[in-house]
Amino acid sequence: MSSDDKKSPNHSPDAPSAYDRILDRLRERLDKAGENSWDFIQEQIEEAAEIELAAEEMTRDEMDLLKAYIRRDLVQLGYYIHETGAGVASWLHFDLDVLERTAMDRLLDLADRTRVGLELLREQLDHGENEYIAGEITIPGTLECAVCGETQCLTATAAIEPCSCGSVVFLRRTDVTEQQASQQQ
Repeated sequence: MSSDDKKSPNHSPDAPSAYDRILDRLRERLDKAGENSWDFIQEQIEEAAEIELAAEEMTRDEMDLLKAYIRRDLVQLGYYIHETGAGVASWLHFDLDVLERTAMDRLLDLADRTRVGLELLREQLDHGENEYIAGEITIPGTLECAVCGETQCLTATAAIEPCSCGSVVFLRRTDVTEQQASQQQ
């Protein structure tokens, strides 16, 4: 599928807040449960999303997309930390002082829990999951256009905007990808 064939999802303005609330609920549930497998974390994502859905601010389809976005972000964060040994700041590709303290704590807590199911995460990785599509919701970080290389720096959970070149496909830029790019030049 080319980047022209991919269609941007249309989210309600409340979608980024709902994403954050689901992460908060997930963190609370995991705090009570201790160390768990990836399957348990997925169950908790489902339950946290169902509570959000009950508030009737979003449709079932939009909630399903948010759950997929959360899974994608956790898989990529866990994989990145395991493979590189680098921290969250490196994955986000900017200084964590930019983030609100609550967002940083949320990411760090969930990143530690994703290590438990890391082998399962590795098996579940699919190269296509490394792509971010305009309109999707994601956590803060730097995203690079897959076509022209222009970057978008998200400082809060937000919907990804299409690139100025018209492309809707992005890759997460990290300190490691930055170093690799500079070494290839």
